[in-house]
Amino acid sequence: MTNPAPEPLLALSNVNTFYGQAQVHFDLSITVARGHIVCLLGGNASGKSTTMKIILGLVKPRSGEVSFDGASLIGLTTPQIVRRGIASVPEARRLFADMSVRENILMGAFVRNDREAIAQDLDKMLTLFPKLGQRLAQRAGSLSGGEQQMVAMARALMSRPRMIVMDEPTMGLSPLYVDRVLELIRTINREGVSVFMVEQNASLALEIAHEAYVLQTGKIVLSGPARALKDDPRIRDAYLGGSEAA
Repeated sequence: MTNPAPEPLLALSNVNTFYGQAQVHFDLSITVARGHIVCLLGGNASGKSTTMKIILGLVKPRSGEVSFDGASLIGLTTPQIVRRGIASVPEARRLFADMSVRENILMGAFVRNDREAIAQDLDKMLTLFPKLGQRLAQRAGSLSGGEQQMVAMARALMSRPRMIVMDEPTMGLSPLYVDRVLELIRTINREGVSVFMVEQNASLALEIAHEAYVLQTGKIVLSGPARALKDDPRIRDAYLGGSEAA
């Protein structure tokens, strides 16, 4: 007897997106099961970043549906989507460079007003990211790329999300920090947070993901369990150059 499929938490169904007259997505359908890590792979101009923007309400598709925990996200603002339980770790971190590490982390709790619990969660972040405890008063812009990525992840977790969407979480990091960030993603997921990540490094993403999708010029050309796709010879062709593609 097979186990039932995990319940979908996020679903993009038949999404068609345009920038002016240029179509970016063609009937895009992606599902993130509750409790899973799902990665989206693709080359330049494949539509990966636009997919993230749609989930966060920054771009509205012309047609199709985007739902989270069974409720539509179409038409909601980004703060409303965050309040529903989705947090973001954007590409290139996008920290407030002149603010302290502490201030940046606490920005993630802007949708909350439970001060005591926020303080407890800050302590939890410093346990999860111990190096940040030594940097709390430091300007965020003065940190290394790996440390900035940890601040961005801690900031996202401060909203107590049910899902985190991550755009190129290992981009520009040293090999040491790449391994650390991937292990932190696993840890976050084990604590019950679902993860949807766009990642340029196919082999690394498939190492930690449960499922994967390959996007090529706005269309899903390959999908399935990450373990199976990792050994699939079609990945390199569909991914427009594999790990060299952005």
